[in-house]
Amino acid sequence: METIARINEPLHGYVQEIVLIPVSKLKVIEVQRKPSAPHVKRLKSSIKKIGFTIPLIVVRRGEENIIIDGQHRFLAAKELGIKELPAIVIPEKYAHNLMELNVEKQMSLRERAYVALNVYRMYLNENPSMKEDDGRIMDSIEYAYYVTLGIAYEKKARVSGSPYEPLLKKVDGFLSKPLRDAVVERERRAEVIIETDGLTREVVKKVKELGVEHEFLYNEVGLSATL
Repeated sequence: METIARINEPLHGYVQEIVLIPVSKLKVIEVQRKPSAPHVKRLKSSIKKIGFTIPLIVVRRGEENIIIDGQHRFLAAKELGIKELPAIVIPEKYAHNLMELNVEKQMSLRERAYVALNVYRMYLNENPSMKEDDGRIMDSIEYAYYVTLGIAYEKKARVSGSPYEPLLKKVDGFLSKPLRDAVVERERRAEVIIETDGLTREVVKKVKELGVEHEFLYNEVGLSATL
């Protein structure tokens, strides 16, 4: 790995390294959402035309160089056979925030919940006694209910979260409890969502048996079930 320059971040003042890293020495952070094959394809076409113009954002963990922003650019470059990529190395403590703010493409509710849950677990593993409503967590995770939905999706992949989102946004906030205790409550709330979703599906089935079909039938029944 070759260091090109070191600069001071203009707002916070921490040091950023601008480096060239062999593709074989790079690894995508484990909490990233699944890559989009069409997006990788579009980026390959772009790189062929104008080159690799936007550096990866990387943090270091020991000997590892972990990509926290740019997995699609990385995969596109790798498929094109590029051997070395430019990257900006930042302190790992900023990784949590950047994961939540990553806007490489518009994420679905399921993807936002997945990322939020994994960021949450990073904090939980690092410091179980940290309170869930700590400012660092609230800065990193946009809505607390994303974590609840993430657990629900993990427990039962077919759960539909969107019908319950309007109510969850109002009632499922950050808890003033240590993460080790808060995650237990998140598990309980996820079970409530799963149970409600199961009941909603049963109602929708019976309504359809009466000959009622509607594009938004599930969402309407699901929203009614939460009120």
